Amino acid sequence: MHIRMSTAGGEEHGLIDVLTNSVPAGDENLKGEAKKRIGPEKKDDSRVVRAEYLNKRGNHERLQMAYCKYAGDPIQIWKFIPGYVYEVPLGLVKQVNDKNKIMKKREGLVSLDGNPIKKDNSPLEKDQEGEWLHKFSPAGFSV
Repeated sequence: MHIRMSTAGGEEHGLIDVLTNSVPAGDENLKGEAKKRIGPEKKDDSRVVRAEYLNKRGNHERLQMAYCKYAGDPIQIWKFIPGYVYEVPLGLVKQVNDKNKIMKKREGLVSLDGNPIKKDNSPLEKDQEGEWLHKFSPAGFSV
């Protein structure tokens, strides 16, 4: 059972639905090193943490996504609104923070989508980190 969250205007957010997964749990098929690695990883990913959702485009943007990292786990449907703090599985935080980065700006790049990278139109001297669109910020946890 989960508590539904809603804004003053009635918009639901947070964990909005949980679906049964028809795929059987895959832990019994793992052997050796994979089993040793997956056990602690799965335990860490299922740990519930408090995190604030941020969206680079502003407070009007939303992120709605399904989360199911391991075979047999229930499929969770989440909806996030920027500026709100959620209690979410750490695995979901890692997935959003890792997969929603825009690609790195590579060495030698002059423009991106037709827009110059530097004001003087010179190429980049070294690689630069990519920007993010969706991101969770710690609100009582560390990754």
